[in-house]
Amino acid sequence: MSIRIEPLENGRLKLSGDVEDEIYLSARALDQGFAIAISDGTLVHARFENWADECRFSIVVEGAGIATISRAERGDVLDLAETIDWISVAIARDIRLAKGANTSPLQRELSFTDAGKADI
Repeated sequence: MSIRIEPLENGRLKLSGDVEDEIYLSARALDQGFAIAISDGTLVHARFENWADECRFSIVVEGAGIATISRAERGDVLDLAETIDWISVAIARDIRLAKGANTSPLQRELSFTDAGKADI
Protein backbone atom coordinates (compact mmCIF):
# COMPACT_ATOMS: atom_id res chain seq x y z
CA MET A 1 0.00 0.00 0.00
CA SER A 2 1.11 3.58 -0.45
CA ILE A 3 0.24 7.21 0.07
CA ARG A 4 0.59 10.11 -2.34
CA ILE A 5 0.89 13.72 -1.12
CA GLU A 6 0.28 16.40 -3.71
CA PRO A 7 -0.33 20.14 -3.53
CA LEU A 8 -3.70 21.69 -4.27
CA GLU A 9 -4.68 25.34 -4.69
CA ASN A 10 -5.14 27.61 -1.65
CA GLY A 11 -2.35 26.04 0.40
CA ARG A 12 -3.76 22.55 0.74
CA LEU A 13 -2.20 19.12 0.47
CA LYS A 14 -4.11 16.11 -0.84
CA LEU A 15 -3.41 12.68 0.62
CA SER A 16 -4.53 9.74 -1.48
CA GLY A 17 -3.99 5.99 -1.46
CA ASP A 18 -4.28 4.25 1.92
CA VAL A 19 -5.67 7.51 3.32
CA GLU A 20 -7.94 9.99 1.56
CA ASP A 21 -7.77 13.42 3.17
CA GLU A 22 -6.83 17.07 2.71
CA ILE A 23 -4.50 19.03 4.95
CA TYR A 24 -5.05 22.78 5.18
CA LEU A 25 -1.77 24.57 5.84
CA SER A 26 -1.58 27.63 8.06
CA ALA A 27 -0.44 31.01 6.74
CA ARG A 28 2.79 30.57 8.72
CA ALA A 29 3.46 27.18 7.11
CA LEU A 30 2.86 28.69 3.67
CA ASP A 31 5.19 31.59 4.45
CA GLN A 32 7.99 29.78 6.31
CA GLY A 33 7.79 26.28 4.84
CA PHE A 34 6.76 23.11 6.63
CA ALA A 35 8.02 19.66 7.51
CA ILE A 36 6.29 16.32 7.04
CA ALA A 37 7.34 13.58 9.47
CA ILE A 38 6.32 10.04 8.51
CA SER A 39 6.11 6.98 10.77
CA ASP A 40 8.74 5.06 8.76
CA GLY A 41 11.36 7.66 9.77
CA THR A 42 11.19 9.82 6.66
CA LEU A 43 11.41 13.59 7.15
CA VAL A 44 10.48 15.88 4.26
CA HIS A 45 10.93 19.65 4.05
CA ALA A 46 8.36 21.44 1.88
CA ARG A 47 7.80 24.97 0.73
CA PHE A 48 5.17 26.68 -1.40
CA GLU A 49 6.70 28.96 -4.00
CA ASN A 50 4.10 31.74 -3.94
CA TRP A 51 5.33 33.43 -7.09
CA ALA A 52 4.90 30.19 -9.08
CA ASP A 53 1.98 28.72 -7.07
CA GLU A 54 3.93 25.47 -6.75
CA CYS A 55 5.04 23.27 -3.87
CA ARG A 56 8.56 21.85 -3.57
CA PHE A 57 9.46 18.79 -1.49
CA SER A 58 12.94 17.68 -0.44
CA ILE A 59 13.79 14.58 1.58
CA VAL A 60 15.84 15.55 4.63
CA VAL A 61 16.00 12.10 6.27
CA GLU A 62 15.37 8.87 4.39
CA GLY A 63 13.28 6.43 6.37
CA ALA A 64 12.81 2.68 6.08
CA GLY A 65 10.29 3.01 3.23
CA ILE A 66 10.71 4.24 -0.31
CA ALA A 67 9.89 7.92 -0.85
CA THR A 68 9.99 9.40 -4.35
CA ILE A 69 9.40 12.92 -5.59
CA SER A 70 8.04 13.63 -9.07
CA ARG A 71 6.70 16.70 -10.86
CA ALA A 72 3.03 17.54 -11.46
CA GLU A 73 0.96 20.55 -12.45
CA ARG A 74 1.19 22.32 -9.06
CA GLY A 75 4.76 21.33 -8.19
CA ASP A 76 6.20 18.23 -6.61
CA VAL A 77 4.31 15.07 -5.68
CA LEU A 78 5.55 12.84 -2.87
CA ASP A 79 4.89 9.10 -3.14
CA LEU A 80 5.42 6.90 -0.09
CA ALA A 81 5.58 3.23 -1.07
CA GLU A 82 5.34 1.73 2.39
CA THR A 83 2.62 1.12 4.95
CA ILE A 84 2.34 4.34 6.94
CA ASP A 85 1.00 4.45 10.50
CA TRP A 86 0.97 8.22 10.85
CA ILE A 87 1.96 11.49 9.18
CA SER A 88 2.59 14.74 11.04
CA VAL A 89 2.91 18.21 9.53
CA ALA A 90 4.61 21.10 11.35
CA ILE A 91 5.97 24.51 10.48
CA ALA A 92 9.56 23.90 9.38
CA ARG A 93 11.23 26.08 11.98
CA ASP A 94 9.29 24.30 14.74
CA ILE A 95 10.84 20.89 14.12
CA ARG A 96 14.31 19.86 15.16
CA LEU A 97 16.40 16.72 14.88
CA ALA A 98 17.77 15.51 18.20
CA LYS A 99 21.51 15.87 18.53
CA GLY A 100 23.56 12.69 18.81
CA ALA A 101 26.89 11.86 17.22
CA ASN A 102 26.29 8.10 17.11
CA THR A 103 22.70 8.21 15.89
CA SER A 104 22.02 6.46 12.61
CA PRO A 105 19.62 8.16 10.17
CA LEU A 106 16.93 5.56 10.94
CA GLN A 107 17.16 6.16 14.71
CA ARG A 108 17.02 9.95 14.80
CA GLU A 109 14.52 11.46 17.15
CA LEU A 110 12.28 14.36 16.20
CA SER A 111 10.90 16.93 18.56
CA PHE A 112 8.40 19.70 17.97
CA THR A 113 8.88 23.08 19.58
CA ASP A 114 6.24 25.42 20.86
CA ALA A 115 6.04 28.71 18.94
CA GLY A 116 9.66 28.39 17.83
CA LYS A 117 11.09 27.91 21.36
CA ALA A 118 13.20 24.76 21.66
CA ASP A 119 14.50 23.08 24.80
CA ILE A 120 17.01 20.78 23.13
